[in-house]
Amino acid sequence: MDGRPGNIPPVQRQARRARQTREAPQRVPKAVALILGAALPDLPPAGLRGLCLRWETALAPRLAPEQMAHIRRFAPDGPALAARASRLLARLLLLRGLQSLGALRPDLCLERDMAGRPLLSGWRISFSHSGRAAFCALERGAGGPCEQDARRDAPGWHPGLGLDAEALDSPPPAARAFTDGETKKTARDALRRWAVKEAVLKALGMGLSHDPALICSGRYGGRAGLLRFRGRNLRWRVLACPGHWLCLARDAEYPVPAVSLRWLTAGQITNGRCRS
Repeated sequence: MDGRPGNIPPVQRQARRARQTREAPQRVPKAVALILGAALPDLPPAGLRGLCLRWETALAPRLAPEQMAHIRRFAPDGPALAARASRLLARLLLLRGLQSLGALRPDLCLERDMAGRPLLSGWRISFSHSGRAAFCALERGAGGPCEQDARRDAPGWHPGLGLDAEALDSPPPAARAFTDGETKKTARDALRRWAVKEAVLKALGMGLSHDPALICSGRYGGRAGLLRFRGRNLRWRVLACPGHWLCLARDAEYPVPAVSLRWLTAGQITNGRCRS
């Protein structure tokens, strides 16, 4: 019997194909960062207050005391009511995102690290609030805040995930937030640059306690960049979203993920569905 493929018995051909399959390099699925957004409900104060109560009741088993304390810093009336609703909505988006990825565990409990960032074992998470909508970004993986110690000088500490959303009709930030070299030809571009700065500072766990003028927001009109700050390399990417600039920042050590952006309605959140 010669070795030509056509003369190899079927059983041997199947064995060869199986061996080749085992020996072939396996494709690693590309990392995905999921971003979910939803508009704040357009309700009178009494209706929004009642909705907040229902959301808080639904979320209570999933949130650590530090998370609940953060939400309750925003009063359930007056100007703070919308901010309270947005914080609750962002955490509902997190649950819907985990559900859509098949990762919503019965014992899930969202905590806060020492820098105030959301902390969930095995995930990098960030929330953002534009005043018009709430957003949540999540991706699988360790890193981000060290689960035992989130100090920036702790062993094993890495920048986390930073998301910022800016409504396009928001007033532009103050001029002192930028350097002279950061060209801002329009108010919209100033908001884009501000989204970059906030996302990077969130990823670093610094927030606005640090001077945003020290964060380089890239060239005019830039949609992606790499920067080094205090010994850390971070990548950022600006995303288009209806009525908003979104910027996602993360540690450059990890592979650049594909980004899936999903916009949900209040009905989808309430009914537990998560569709693109």
